[in-house]
Amino acid sequence: MAGKGGESVLSDQEDYQSLLSDLVKKQMVMLGPQVAISKARTVAGLTVGQDGQVTAISGDPHSALEQLASEYMKLSGQIANTTLQSLLEQYPAIKSRGLQQA
Repeated sequence: MAGKGGESVLSDQEDYQSLLSDLVKKQMVMLGPQVAISKARTVAGLTVGQDGQVTAISGDPHSALEQLASEYMKLSGQIANTTLQSLLEQYPAIKSRGLQQA
């Protein structure tokens, strides 16, 4: 995924979009679609479709990830954190940057 030669910035953005989309979709199952999407749409810079797909990120994608994780953790605490950690295993380049814990 990340680190595809000269496309590293683009693939990095794509990795964040995929990770954020996966996180929203998992939260849709746990919290319900309306709550999960509503919370995701409160994060500055994220554009989220009705299906939970993050279609655009403006600004710093890592900051958006931290903000979204924080919003979900406020609602479901450790469950959201465990979900995020399992998803991060699929994105080692993002995981290596670390996240601020809520």
